[in-house]
Amino acid sequence: MTFPADFVWGAATAAHQVEGGNWNSDCWALEHAKPSFFVEPSGVACDQFARYADDLAILAGLGLNTYRFSIEWARVEPEEGAFSQQILDHYKRVIDACWTRNIQPMATFHHFTNPRWVARDGGWAGDRIADRFARYCEVTAEALGDQLAYACTINEINLPDSLEELMSRVKTKYPERVAAGEAAMGAPIESFFLFAGLEGYTQRAVRAHHLARDAIKAAAPHVPVGMTMSIQECEAEDTDAARSAVSAYKQRVYAPYYEAAKADDFLGVQTYTRMRFGADGKYTRRPPQGVELTQMGYEYRPKALGAACRDAWAATQTPIIVTESGIATQDDDRRRAFIRSALASVSAAMADGVDIRGYVYWTLLDNFEWMSGYAPTFGLVGVDRRTMARAIKPSAVMIGEIARANGLDAAEKSADRVLSAGAAVGVSDR
Repeated sequence: MTFPADFVWGAATAAHQVEGGNWNSDCWALEHAKPSFFVEPSGVACDQFARYADDLAILAGLGLNTYRFSIEWARVEPEEGAFSQQILDHYKRVIDACWTRNIQPMATFHHFTNPRWVARDGGWAGDRIADRFARYCEVTAEALGDQLAYACTINEINLPDSLEELMSRVKTKYPERVAAGEAAMGAPIESFFLFAGLEGYTQRAVRAHHLARDAIKAAAPHVPVGMTMSIQECEAEDTDAARSAVSAYKQRVYAPYYEAAKADDFLGVQTYTRMRFGADGKYTRRPPQGVELTQMGYEYRPKALGAACRDAWAATQTPIIVTESGIATQDDDRRRAFIRSALASVSAAMADGVDIRGYVYWTLLDNFEWMSGYAPTFGLVGVDRRTMARAIKPSAVMIGEIARANGLDAAEKSADRVLSAGAAVGVSDR
């Protein structure tokens, strides 16, 4: 099972989850509300705003060729129309550090968080979001765009649609957290991306993507641009009701974005598990008894990735990059097995004609997993919460071996290098 010579092999992060101190964002405000939907605040996160060079050295040492990161809107445009040259210069240094290490920079322009001033004026529930996001993308792309290898406009653009029912129940169950969050942000809870799945969101989001794509392309015509989507394998019981439910779900949550992606250079596919629809047509949120679960409560289902890629390709015929695939677990043997199986499903899909051009693991570092805090560990590299020291895991060595060999056979040969991984890659203890 080999991959094309130009296949993208990478790992991903998101600014708010790793940089630390992103106090001007709506998410920071929600974390510090009392009571909060978040089990703990992000704080210093992984201190990557200062340590990015060390982390890129680790990624390059492993043998990966791509780093997906996000540019933080709340830092770039801290107040409406006021753009920070200091922050743009910082991200230029991050990009330069990638190229210096032969790493392709893949930037995401929006990964869940907004500046507080955007939230106060409606955020993703407001009609001005598309134009404001496009202006931020225009300024950022003019400063940085021609130095990028890939650009992603909006991370998991369809996630608010997918979460609509769940977040509605959450708001009903925890009205005191809603009130505290709204007071902290100075805005309705729906202004925050994860709660934004209201009527009209899809149209606003697609328009924002189109405007952002055009702005980035205007500044950097050679840079491939796409959105990323949350796409899970959908399985229906053998009943008309179940099959109809899957069809309706895909029509609501996937179809509008698939249509928009047809005009893009690539589609980022992000898959973690399988969704099951029962005989009565209802989504079964709890996996069956006895099924292995991850720390996030997801069904352990690595081959869901291949199914999601097949679905996206059939709907769009747009080239695919897997921009996120990973598992939250403390058992790194299970992470290694997950990666091998997920990649096997990608290889099988490619053999059947699906145009998949890369695999980017989520995530490089054990980081801040939004409302779940720091407990879930997705990372290829561990982070000591007290000292910020990095610790390379065997799974990181394995995926590096696969990337160097451009084939899955290398996964079985990586064990010999695991014990010497620290010396081979260079663990940072700063």
